[in-house]
Amino acid sequence: MSRVGDVFLLRGFGDVFSRGLDQMAATLNHQGIDAEVTNHNSWRAVALGIIERQRRLGRKPVVLVGHSLGANAVIQIAELLKEEHITVQYMAIFAATGPDPVPSNVRRVDNFYFATKGWGEPLTAAADFSGRLRNRDYSTADGIGHFNIDKQPQIQREVLAKIIRYVQP
Repeated sequence: MSRVGDVFLLRGFGDVFSRGLDQMAATLNHQGIDAEVTNHNSWRAVALGIIERQRRLGRKPVVLVGHSLGANAVIQIAELLKEEHITVQYMAIFAATGPDPVPSNVRRVDNFYFATKGWGEPLTAAADFSGRLRNRDYSTADGIGHFNIDKQPQIQREVLAKIIRYVQP
């Protein structure tokens, strides 16, 4: 499979509740997009790997997806990438639990969260952010909560379509 970009999906606590990310990565890999799923604790290694590949192989699109603690972690990845002047084309956040503001190197972010009835917070943007930030509250959605938001077929289809748009093989 050829590298069309850096696509990483980061799971939350214990790698137990974020299995919807595995489904999404499998779909992307089947379509020829190299997508890797890892634990939120790997965020620094993921960031350093992206930086190294971007230096060695040239600029490619960067897409980050995270659930729960993994959502917090993808924002930390974007912060490190900003220091290296690397743009994140798209970020999907599922129920972040304590997110930093979205840094200015992110072009578009969709945040799926819960104002009530579940963990997950709305995102804020850093002062110099000029991209598009969309907070989508799922508090009133029947049957959708912190532990299964990443597994919702309609949400997955929407996020996958956006990822594919940014990293066409």
